[in-house]
Amino acid sequence: MVNPWMTTFVIVFGIVVAIVGVIAYLRMYKNSAWSATRPEQNAPHSEEPFSPYEQLSAGVDPTDNDIK
Repeated sequence: MVNPWMTTFVIVFGIVVAIVGVIAYLRMYKNSAWSATRPEQNAPHSEEPFSPYEQLSAGVDPTDNDIK
């Protein structure tokens, strides 16, 4: 037969692990739920056009170097 303190320790350890697991799951769920409802915060935002064709249509010379 196992000592009562060992049984108590195992039960308390299991409860602590379960609580930590639920907290970790809820944090992960909250982050994924926020990212699904607010995609503009996760998307990279840039004022610069991405391709040289977009730069030409925007009136920017892609061959012009800022560093001289």
